[in-house]
Amino acid sequence: MKSFKWLVLLIASVLVLGACSGGNNASKSKDGKIQISFINGFTGGDGAYMKKITDGFNASQDKYEIVESQEKDHYTKYKSGDYDMVVIHGNNLETYRLDGMIQEVGPLYEKAGLKESDFHQAGMDLAKLDGKLYGFPIDIHPLTMFYNKEFTQEAPKTYEDLKKLNADLQAKNKDLYALGVPSSGLVEFYMLMIAAQNGVDLQDGNALNFAQPEYADALMTFHDMVWKDKVSPAGLGLDGEFKTFMKEADSGKAVQSAIALTGPWYYAAAKEKFGDSLGVAPIPQIGKQQAAYGNAHMLAVSASVEDEEVKEGIAEFAKYMFTPENLINWADGGQAPVHLKTIEKVTAEKDKYQIAYQNSLQFDSYVAPPQVYQYGEQIRYMNEKVFSKLVGTENLTADQLMKELESATKKAQQIAETQPK
Repeated sequence: MKSFKWLVLLIASVLVLGACSGGNNASKSKDGKIQISFINGFTGGDGAYMKKITDGFNASQDKYEIVESQEKDHYTKYKSGDYDMVVIHGNNLETYRLDGMIQEVGPLYEKAGLKESDFHQAGMDLAKLDGKLYGFPIDIHPLTMFYNKEFTQEAPKTYEDLKKLNADLQAKNKDLYALGVPSSGLVEFYMLMIAAQNGVDLQDGNALNFAQPEYADALMTFHDMVWKDKVSPAGLGLDGEFKTFMKEADSGKAVQSAIALTGPWYYAAAKEKFGDSLGVAPIPQIGKQQAAYGNAHMLAVSASVEDEEVKEGIAEFAKYMFTPENLINWADGGQAPVHLKTIEKVTAEKDKYQIAYQNSLQFDSYVAPPQVYQYGEQIRYMNEKVFSKLVGTENLTADQLMKELESATKKAQQIAETQPK
């Protein structure tokens, strides 16, 4: 009799533990829909446009429900929470793969009826690691050029164009410059762009190698912009490239620039201020070759997702999302989708989708971020110390810069050594 009671207790315990753990079983809503938890960091103006896509999917069928969370610290919450899908920046994908937090999604492409050829190659290059797919590429947001048509009717295409424009502006008003070079903010985009435009590969195995003479020479371009050619005012701070572009030049009391090399997310503010006077174009060739750099958004799937019903639901969401009529919502938000048929729709209506269209023109020359473990930590010293010293020190030499690059490389190598084996 005692053995029977113990058996009953054992079975009850297993049932309770199974119910509490959740296991790999799909969660269901009150009306029986399979729930798929989705977290992203779209807490700015772009959040509403992603919400249109998820709400549209939820309304389009009766089997699945995307439960979306938009969180400022979404990376932290994803790591400590229980989510099925997450949006990861392209430069973080390798870290999340190595940490075992996301899974291969090639089989989900097949379930969704999607092919690699449905996306621009630049997006596929970001989504594939070691020959396997670890994400659905949503967009690429490269460094973008805004220009004020009151100061220039045509977008500069080369550094020589910038210098000529600057001379014309300075002849009229000493407070007008061609552009502004910030000391912090988007400086990573600047540093990776100049590497790409000079054919410098910063990846050395699993670490970033900044200590290359050709890279030091390339970086000195930004120093010369401020101190030698003076196409930018000195002393600009956080997001100075955009703040200077937005300022009014007023009898020497403020400086203003005709151009901003900045993030596409600033488009709405610039358009509101300048209206039809705002121009948008691909960034100019400042280095030896035309190349663009920026980050990207990837839709990834948690490594913990094993339930086949949840996987089917994620595939159905991807199938819904990556269609022109639905992903165009993302272009409405100022992003540049890499889904080819959506690019076609953007191109056909390029006046309506100005920022998405102009940025899509940069995809063919786009250079992706190096895929190394803890990329953000490896480049932190460059972001926080080196670039500000580069543009803030008038008499800085390439040799002095090289010493800083050597320090940055050592720090990157130390971070790389923490990579999971």
